[in-house]
This record gives sequence, structure tokens and C-alpha cells, in this order.
Amino acid sequence: MTNEMVRMLLRSRGAAALRRAAGAIAIAALAAAPAGCGGADDSLALVGGEKIDATAIDRDPLAVLPSGAVMLGYLDAAALFASGLGGEVNQIVASLLPLGPESNFVPSRDVVKVYGGLYAMQGADFCAVMQGNFDVDAIRRAADARTVTVIGAPLVKTRYADNDLFTAGNVGFVVLTPHTILTGNETGMRRALDRLRFSKLQRSVPSWMVELLSTKNASFALAGDLTSQPAVASAAGQLPFLSGLQYVRVIGNFQPPGVNFAGALTYTDPQSAANGAVALRNLEQIARIATLVSSWGFGSVPPMQVAQRESDVAFTLPLGEGIVRMLLRTVADAARSVAVVR
Repeated sequence: MTNEMVRMLLRSRGAAALRRAAGAIAIAALAAAPAGCGGADDSLALVGGEKIDATAIDRDPLAVLPSGAVMLGYLDAAALFASGLGGEVNQIVASLLPLGPESNFVPSRDVVKVYGGLYAMQGADFCAVMQGNFDVDAIRRAADARTVTVIGAPLVKTRYADNDLFTAGNVGFVVLTPHTILTGNETGMRRALDRLRFSKLQRSVPSWMVELLSTKNASFALAGDLTSQPAVASAAGQLPFLSGLQYVRVIGNFQPPGVNFAGALTYTDPQSAANGAVALRNLEQIARIATLVSSWGFGSVPPMQVAQRESDVAFTLPLGEGIVRMLLRTVADAARSVAVVR
């Protein structure tokens, strides 16, 4: 299944909401003037042992991410914050970038876009690059003052790979430039910083993933390579659609009724794909959510459209804001739990 075939879902009847959004999505531009930096020269960044123009990092955030991503994702944060889901997303971002009010950081105002990866380094690790406009002076002052963060843990500053690494519990961040911040758990961030310390600024993620993340008019995208992940096979007992699944491609937006997904799953063979299609149509987890949500007055889950072609399964799925809001609150709680674990 090529990325172009996934984009064709934008023109299918099941993705009408995505089609209506064509031409309506724009990524906000980064502010031209950098913030202050407390005496440090933020116009330069140390990469591969050499000082380079920091705007090179701003121009190519994917080059910061480590290789070997199991999942690679992109989010138009400006579009998300402008939707009715902004409040719940603020909580998630605050957990990933654990700053107090002294840092002058407001996710809905300051974060424009996010690129992130999920890895299997020492368990389930993650690393993300947030881009926007950040008050470097205020962030550093907050860290030096050992400010207690919004998750209740002290913000601690340590030095790693010639960068200031700020952590709160098991989650942290590094200010790479006034417009780019690295965040994630400690393993993921240190892996990214090691790349910057020992390598040149160049991408190490598969080109097909990058191509999908660049899909025009998509507010978010997710690409996954599960070919060497034994955990996926183990989870197939509870989630049958994972059995034989090799590659994942998903794009979407935040147009009515809330969030619209269009994607494709590639399996090892046509039979596995047929089984996966059946499992998707009868996905027990979605049925449970539908029942739960209906009981709370949010309405039922709209039907998922599923179609198989040889070893590929394409799908579209619109979700109402009420359902997504409930799921985001669950994610926010999980993010806070991860953040406080050492």
C-alpha cells in the first residue's frame, strides 16, 4: 500500500469530512525574532562537535529524532488547539513539557507543531520535537529556581551532551533553540542528544514515513513499522487486528464531527489482511467505548468504513468531539502518571 493510496482516502465517500477540509489547513509561521537567552548565543547550536546556525534545527526538526522509530508522527498543534479539543490537549502537553507559570509557557499559545517517535530502546521510549516560540530566559530562570512543576515534581537541571537537560520525574525537555524544544522520557532524549553530539544534522528516519507526514491538508499523520516488534504479536491475542500487521499509515484532521481518521494497514499476506479487516469491523474495544460513551450521553461511535485489497486494509473513521475528549482525558492522566515515575 503506497502513501498515495492512503491519500486517495481523502477523496472517498467515507472520508467526506477530510475532503471538505482541503485547502483550509495552514501551519502557523514561526516568529521571526528569537527570544532572549540569558547571555548564551542561541543563534548557534553544537552539532557533531561543531557550531552551526541554530535555524538549521528549526528548518529540519526530523533530523533531531533518533533512528529506529517504531512509530513516527506529526501534529499540527495550531489546528488542534483551535479545535474544541484544545483544553484536554493543554493538559497532555503540560505533562510532556512540565513547566510552571514562571516559565511563561502556554501550550496553546506557544506550540505550533510537533514531530515525535515511539521507540523500543529500553522498553517503550518516546522522543518528540516541539516547535513554536519559547521564552528561553524564563524557562532557564524557572529551572534555576527549582520550580515545582504542574505535575508536582521539582524541575531539575542537569548537563548532558553540552545541553541543559530539564527533568521532572521521568519526563524532560531540552531547549535546542528559541523555536525548537526536545522532549520525551530520559532514554529517548539522551539518544537524540547523542545524535546531535556525535553526528551531523541529517535525517535517519525512513523516507516513506517522512512522505506520509508531509501529506497536504492533514492535521496529523502516523507511520509505523512493526515488522520487528515481538510485542505486537503478543498483543494480538487481545487485539486480533494486530496479528500479522507490518506497516501502519494514518492521516487525519480536526474537522467536524471532531477527529477524522483515514488509514491503511499492511499485513504479511492476504489472509492475514482478511482476518484483520474482520477484526477491525468487530473491534471489541471500539464497541466497549461506544457503549460507555452512549451511557454518558455522548452518542454512539460512527461506523468505521473498512475495505481490503490483497495484503492491505484501508479504513476511515470519524469520531465525535465528546468521545475524543474522553479519550484525551485518559491520555492526559496516563501522561501525568508516566511523568511522576522515576
